[in-house]
Amino acid sequence: MRFRRHAVMCNLDEAFELHRAALDLRPPGHPRWSLSLHGLALCFLSRYDDQRVVSDLEEAVVLGRAVLELHPPDHPKRGVSLGTLASGLWRRFTEQAALGDLDEAFKLHREALELHFFGHPERPFSLHGLALCFSSRYDIHRAVADLEEAVTLGRAALALCPSGHRDHRAHLYYLACALWKRFHKHAAIHDLDEAIELHRAALDLRPSGHPERPPSLNGLSLCLLGRYDNQGAAADLEEAVTLGYAAVEPCPLGHPHRTTYLYNLSCVLWRTFQRQASIPGSGGARFVRRAALVFRPRSNAHAASSFHTLSLHLWDKFRRQHATVHLDEAICLATYALELRLPRYRSYAFCVEWLAVLIKERVQRLRETNLNESVMLCRAIDSMYAIGHFFKDRFRTHHTLVDLDEAIRFHRYVLQLRPVGHASHPSSLHHLALCLMEKFHDC
Repeated sequence: MRFRRHAVMCNLDEAFELHRAALDLRPPGHPRWSLSLHGLALCFLSRYDDQRVVSDLEEAVVLGRAVLELHPPDHPKRGVSLGTLASGLWRRFTEQAALGDLDEAFKLHREALELHFFGHPERPFSLHGLALCFSSRYDIHRAVADLEEAVTLGRAALALCPSGHRDHRAHLYYLACALWKRFHKHAAIHDLDEAIELHRAALDLRPSGHPERPPSLNGLSLCLLGRYDNQGAAADLEEAVTLGYAAVEPCPLGHPHRTTYLYNLSCVLWRTFQRQASIPGSGGARFVRRAALVFRPRSNAHAASSFHTLSLHLWDKFRRQHATVHLDEAICLATYALELRLPRYRSYAFCVEWLAVLIKERVQRLRETNLNESVMLCRAIDSMYAIGHFFKDRFRTHHTLVDLDEAIRFHRYVLQLRPVGHASHPSSLHHLALCLMEKFHDC
């Protein structure tokens, strides 16, 4: 499927249309009816992977069952249909945590593997699917045997998909994830080194713009953080921070993995903060005391608190050193803290007030000198823009005026940071105007 290789949504939409048209021409009983059903099931799985709409996953499972019923044990396509249904059930398990789905996925993948003998082109797919099931079961029961099976099967799948194979990068990534888990269990540094090597290889095959690049960036960031904790090399920690930011950047507000990447970024930044606090002369007793109060994030609420505290620290550095880079990062982290407290959870109002203080200072800097927009400030503005849209969409759903007021607030912030002369000033004006028009009509 061309969509799998290039991830262009129009290709998937066209595939949907063609499979549905084929089904209209192949009614039940047609010798190729099951082929069209199977193609449609794969389309639903692909769209679920891209958009995380649960109804697509349910459709894929229903269609997968229908196809399997049409492929009895002696049917030449039974192995493929077993694998497709098993993949749908495994995805549904990761979504809903129903153990029955995981158990059934195990059973189907094992049956498929028996049919996909050595040399069969679908054998890597069955090995990979079974490896994912073992890895998932390890996450639940922490049985080391499951983890070992996941690594063994992952290696076998990778060996059958060398460089140039369409699934090579996926097998690199998932084997790296399994080795990362094994490192956490046994603390064997060779597992971590191999995981880093595999993540780097997968990342090379997922260039900028590739839909699977953020997971590779995130995975490599976590592995480098693990190696820093083990060996203390500052270069590993610095690269982990860079990769952590890079993983978040292409995933807009509402992306199914953005919150996870923000949480992991907070862990990496927390470690950086603790390291700097231990350096003599890094900021005095007050800085060290604050560092001691920052706990390692263990939930999204903790991550929000960590981002906020780190923002306060960067504000202190800005006040001492007058480096705008620290102010821009303080603004960026303040917006991340706000994101994790949507919609208006506890401490939200305080975080908004703090962001207003930072923006006021940054606007003053813009008036004093024509500074170029830094990468950090650009990230912060993108985040504020997304929060504004979040509240505008929420207003359109719930018709609560306070949501529209919040949307106006954040679009005003964006406009302040992109004044007359900025390339995005007209579009910022436009979005604010739309919100104000909605408020006028609602009032």
